[in-house]
Amino acid sequence: MNDAKALSRGDQTREALIRAALVVFGRSGFDAASTRAIADAAGVNQALIGYHFGGKQGLYLGVFTHIIDQMQQHMAPVAYRVEQRLAQVPAAEPQRRALAVELLLVVFDAFNDMIFQHTPEGWVRLILREQQDPTEAFQLLYDGMFSRIMTLVTRLVALGSGLGEDSEACRIRAMMIFGQVLVFYTVRGTASRHLGWEELSRDNLAAVKKQFLILLESQFSPGVPTV
Repeated sequence: MNDAKALSRGDQTREALIRAALVVFGRSGFDAASTRAIADAAGVNQALIGYHFGGKQGLYLGVFTHIIDQMQQHMAPVAYRVEQRLAQVPAAEPQRRALAVELLLVVFDAFNDMIFQHTPEGWVRLILREQQDPTEAFQLLYDGMFSRIMTLVTRLVALGSGLGEDSEACRIRAMMIFGQVLVFYTVRGTASRHLGWEELSRDNLAAVKKQFLILLESQFSPGVPTV
């Protein structure tokens, strides 16, 4: 009984530290964030960071392990369904293009829903920091989820455009399409000011999706160069 209670308290402490660290690391970055500030935000003794995570670096990696776990819960089932659809693709080009657009919108919806739901927890700031100045945590993030997403988006671009999946042109287009989604988070201040949005709402995302669909259809239209 005592061991069960101790384990329960330990899990609660780890969760509190991770949630606090999400905010503090996201706001201050790894170097400027102090373990004292994280412990105070979590309402626990500072020594417990060392006990549970081995120190500040271990806690930082623990935060990204938490983010990846949450991302996988959202995106892995969607990625699997899309991959299953790609196991058998139509032979005719118009149907291939239509399938590519349909499945890219599926990925778009899932990714935006995930980010929208978890933005208050500080995900976006931390992920953007790692994109700009990669550390060991970025490798966890890329291997744990972004690699699979980008591989999937690249396959869909190849399907819709006729480009070779391994070609540089196809990979560049995949990054550009992915960037069309990310831009509303990476330059949020400019997007909000330019569009007059106080915050990114569900209605705003619906408007973005409508324009995203138009862009996809134009990029996969017959006659668009494949080089």
